[in-house]
Amino acid sequence: MRIMRLLSIKAFSFLAVSTVLFTAAMESAQAVPAFARQVGQPCTACHYQHFPTLNGFGRMFKSQGYTMVGTQELVEGDGASLPSVLNAAMVGTLSLEDTNKKAKSIGFPRSLSLYYGGRVTANSGFLMEIPFEKAEVAGETASGEEVEGEVHPEGGPSLAQLGSIKWNYVQDLMGYNVGLNAYSSAMAGPAYGYELLSTGAMGMNVPVTGANAMGAIGLHMEHGATLMSAFMDNMAGSGMSMIMNMAGKATGVGASVQNSDFYVYYSAYFGAQAMDTVSDPGFAHYLRAVWTPMLAGWDMGVGTQLYRGGWSIGATEYDAVATAFDFQAQGQVGEIPVGIYASYATAPKSSSADKLNWYNFSTGGDNKAFGVLVEAEVMHKLSVNFGYTSATYWMDMKMSGMSGMGGMGGMSGGLSSSSTDGTLTQVGADYLLAPNKRLGFKLASFGGDLDETATVIELMAGF
Repeated sequence: MRIMRLLSIKAFSFLAVSTVLFTAAMESAQAVPAFARQVGQPCTACHYQHFPTLNGFGRMFKSQGYTMVGTQELVEGDGASLPSVLNAAMVGTLSLEDTNKKAKSIGFPRSLSLYYGGRVTANSGFLMEIPFEKAEVAGETASGEEVEGEVHPEGGPSLAQLGSIKWNYVQDLMGYNVGLNAYSSAMAGPAYGYELLSTGAMGMNVPVTGANAMGAIGLHMEHGATLMSAFMDNMAGSGMSMIMNMAGKATGVGASVQNSDFYVYYSAYFGAQAMDTVSDPGFAHYLRAVWTPMLAGWDMGVGTQLYRGGWSIGATEYDAVATAFDFQAQGQVGEIPVGIYASYATAPKSSSADKLNWYNFSTGGDNKAFGVLVEAEVMHKLSVNFGYTSATYWMDMKMSGMSGMGGMGGMSGGLSSSSTDGTLTQVGADYLLAPNKRLGFKLASFGGDLDETATVIELMAGF
């Protein structure tokens, strides 16, 4: 009996297009020069060592809902207090990637996004990202004929699309920043609603992609040479599609409490994004709790992320279960600024083929990962880094035909489960050509069940 692809070509195309769109959007969704215009400060005022990693000031700006202003003129009256101009920014990347398994790839640009954001009133602000994308996928017709070409995202061949948007309201109550927010994201999951650390809890803020547990098992996606990209390459090489659902799509509302010592965020959300209404979707629960002390001159963060519950969209039901723990420390060793970031994440196996875990489609075993990154600014504007990640990723394969998945929902029939163990060791360097321009280099080596090396050179700029 011939082993068939678990996903139909339509479903596979959906996954491939979504992955490419999400991946490119993640590249650009980092530093936002629109905020530099609002506060009248260079990007380095908010970022530690280099963007997109946040320092204490950057975390304070974000925790106050993007409302802080500098010398920019305000339009005020009748409850309004907003900048006299709409602050915007363009952020893009150019890249060259070379691996031992694929041909060299050049991205010119690899990604490009338009941002709007900032203050709306004295207590509320917003952020919106519009990525400019197209995607190419290779597939196979039902008769086995190989095809290749452009596949546009659902909704038509539009060049620009909504990536993420959120609105925040924050009030100072007895020394605590108490906030409410509403958000919708195609790329960042419920952590998009509120996140201050740079451990990978939300992939947009990581110092260097690939060295965090959350991205390694698909709680968010990252671009370039990462364990998740290597897992996908490994499955494609074996003629199998990977069941991989990105945590990226999320729409929800949340509430936060924060001061200099801690923050807690809760969100009710579901895993979809649409420029439309969603009928009776049901909600899962996301809880984020972080302790943020200052110890012996080190700015610390120790936290957990809990994803629980599930939702239904139409007739399709999903569980949403995952747990992560993370740690970061920013300080100095002698005269050298150092950042340390570590994380562990797990997503348990799906309870059945008819009710899948949004964060682990397999019924065979739990996805688990550990990641650590150390970065040191050895010279002014020049940082070097070392990262290590290990992960186990499970997938299910079907030996014969496939019943409808109900929009990536339940499956029926006999399944065969298998796992891939992977490691990623990476070294790299980043040089700030200017506060809003960064040149990066990364050498990545994959081990375990993977056998791949990659060299990545990337220029990222925002203006």
